[in-house]
Amino acid sequence: MPSRKALIVRTTLALSAVTAAGAAVALSTGAEAATPAAAPAPPTASAPTTPGTSPATPAPTPTATRTTPAPTATEHRTGDRPSPPAKPRTAGPGTAEPTRHTAPKPPEPLPAKSLPDSEAARWKPMGPANTRPVGPETRLNECATVRGAASWQQQGYVSAFKTPAIEDSFTFATEAAATGAYQNLVTDLAHCQDTSRRTQREAGLTADARVERTAATADGNAYRREWTGVAGMSAPGAQTNHVYLVRRGATVTVLQFTEMRTASGPRHTYDIRDDRATLATLAR
Repeated sequence: MPSRKALIVRTTLALSAVTAAGAAVALSTGAEAATPAAAPAPPTASAPTTPGTSPATPAPTPTATRTTPAPTATEHRTGDRPSPPAKPRTAGPGTAEPTRHTAPKPPEPLPAKSLPDSEAARWKPMGPANTRPVGPETRLNECATVRGAASWQQQGYVSAFKTPAIEDSFTFATEAAATGAYQNLVTDLAHCQDTSRRTQREAGLTADARVERTAATADGNAYRREWTGVAGMSAPGAQTNHVYLVRRGATVTVLQFTEMRTASGPRHTYDIRDDRATLATLAR
């Protein structure tokens, strides 16, 4: 039977529309139980057009979608403030005060110029970073879920190709909790090819997903997924998704960006040989 845990569903790198003529894309996010704060609007000026690509289209706009929370969860609509934290209980006489852990402050998001393929993509931030309310689980894509985070910071970017990138930093009460969450993500992505193909079959598509780990460090892993995406968490159509995981102390950071493979899209392809350098940059 379904879990009663509140599930925050995060539609990362979801390009909700891709037109054959203009490769127009939109970035969306969603939530159950706790609704994120309103995401930043993209820059009003269009990003410069790269030679050999179609004219720039409007930058993708993050949105929030409300879904039904678990029966025991408090419902929050888009734009509402999260519920205030419960007041801590005072220990009675002769009772030891419980140990409390304070989650560390999330690291500053990467500067746009430090993102992968920045020379060609010319990334720009989509406004300032957002602090988003967390639930017991946060789904990153069709394959991976973060569990037990104490805080969540998100920064969106848009490229000159009108494709998105998102950096999510999750902090935990302890380093051990962060290590466990990171290892769960590694396990999730080790099975991502099977998960993606199952998603494709359920949507009536050819199961053509291919997923590989492209780089690894002591506390970091990078992955590439090439597939025909299923509308929802990802855009429909041929694409390549790049995913980077890094644990630093009690923080887990996830960076994702997408390359769309469309007839009118960019001919440029990112070189995965730079993925180890990207992991080192995230672990700064």
